[in-house]
Parts: sequence; C-alpha cells; structure tokens
Amino acid sequence: MSELKTEEEQIEAFKTWWKKNGTALILAVAVGVGGYFGFQAWKTNEATHISEASSLYQTLIEAASDLDTEKNQKDVAALAAQLNEEYSDTGYAMFAELFVAELEVSKGNYDKAITALEAAVSGTEDQSFQTIATIRIARLLAEKEDFDAALSKLESVTQSEFSVQKNELKGDIYVRQGKRDDARTAYEQAKQDLKAGQNHPLLDIKLGELAKS
Repeated sequence: MSELKTEEEQIEAFKTWWKKNGTALILAVAVGVGGYFGFQAWKTNEATHISEASSLYQTLIEAASDLDTEKNQKDVAALAAQLNEEYSDTGYAMFAELFVAELEVSKGNYDKAITALEAAVSGTEDQSFQTIATIRIARLLAEKEDFDAALSKLESVTQSEFSVQKNELKGDIYVRQGKRDDARTAYEQAKQDLKAGQNHPLLDIKLGELAKS
C-alpha cells in the first residue's frame, strides 16, 4: 500500500510539475528540433544558392571565351547582371565584373570597363582581388593616356606579392611619358622583386631596350 501511495504521489507530483512546466518543455523541444531542422534547411538552401551561382558563372566563362560573337557578348552582359542582382552574396558577382570589364575593353569602352572594375573592388573585402582589379584599372587609365591617374592608382597597391606587376606597369607608363630614367628604375625594381629562380623575359627585353639609348 505504501508503494502504491508512493507511486500515486509521484504521478500527482508529475502532473503538478507538468501543469507548471509542460508547455515550456514542449516549446523548448519544438524550438530545439525546429532550430536544428531550420539550420539544416538553411544549409541546404545556401548550398543550392551557391550551386546556382556557380552554374551561371561557368556559363558566363564559356560565353566569355569567345567575345567576337554578338550572342556571347549579350550572354556575358546578361549573366553578369543576373549574378549581381540575385547572387551578389556569393562572390561570383565580383568575378563576373572582371568579364564585364573584358567585354567593354573588347569594344573599346574603357570608361565602362573601369566602372565595372571599380564595382568589383567596392563589392569585396578580399585584398588580393581588389589589388588585381586596381592594377587593371591603372592599365586602362594608361590606355586612355591618363598617366597621372594611372600612377596614382598604382600607389594604392601595397601588397608585396604584386610588386612586380605594379612596378612593371609603372615602367611602361614612364616609357610612354618619355621618362626613360624613371622607367628603368621601375623595371629594375620589378626585376629585383622577382622571387628566387623566377624569370621574366619580357622585363629583360624592356630593360635591354632602355639600355640601347
């Protein structure tokens, strides 16, 4: 009888506890389970989102491999626009801007190419990518014969791994300005910045041409 009473008391105690805490427990379990499955759903959606962006980007690369056709030019522009509008959070959008710039350069639209590259720079915090785009902007400014702006743009390049490209381009700009001594200094700095065992035949040719005069 005492055992039965004890069992009845335990049941009553549980009923009382359940009245006070049961709803909260159900809610906690629901939130926990919902949170888990919600997280899994989010991961699945995120993976799908990235996969879609990757597929679009691959199609863009294929179209950009031959910009001589009007169809491919339109495809590159459309795909890049879609990546920017719908997948700007994936990273593929900023790479798409490089192809937009390439497309505009092929048409001789340097200003539009520069705008695309500037959008790519502002759309990421990746310093290496920003530097690559910045050097391309400087190159386009030089093509426009805006040499001072090009040199100023290059001064913002501070990553040592890009010092060869930076100084070689500076040398090219100085040559076009007729500043041969400055060009030689820039080329020599670029050569000095080459990694051990690394060769740059074109840089040697440029230095050789300056040595002739």
